[in-house]
Amino acid sequence: MSPMSKDMHVEDSLRFAQERLSHHLSPLARTVGLHNRPRITRRFAIEIPQGQARVFERVDASVQVHCTTGSLWITHDGDCKDVVLGARETYCADREQAMNLFALEPCVVELSFEDDVLHS
Repeated sequence: MSPMSKDMHVEDSLRFAQERLSHHLSPLARTVGLHNRPRITRRFAIEIPQGQARVFERVDASVQVHCTTGSLWITHDGDCKDVVLGARETYCADREQAMNLFALEPCVVELSFEDDVLHS
């Protein structure tokens, strides 16, 4: 795969993850039974070069970020709590505001979240 094709594939995967996360109902809606569809866990691996950022506009409590290599700074919009992950450390999202990932050094990040099963 050429570097250009790889970059396009990565961006397509990120767009897909962000689009799927944007369709999630709030935890309250799930609690009162507005969400009864079957769910699966989706996993994506993302390489983030040092100094680069990725933003996920909407997340929920099912989102987990695992830093496999390098180091990563995580913050949520409007929240003063920041998290720094080193290699082999994991963060579980605990709020729905936009989540910002910033590579403190080159890193590979595994992002996982629960999602509705897509029907054709």
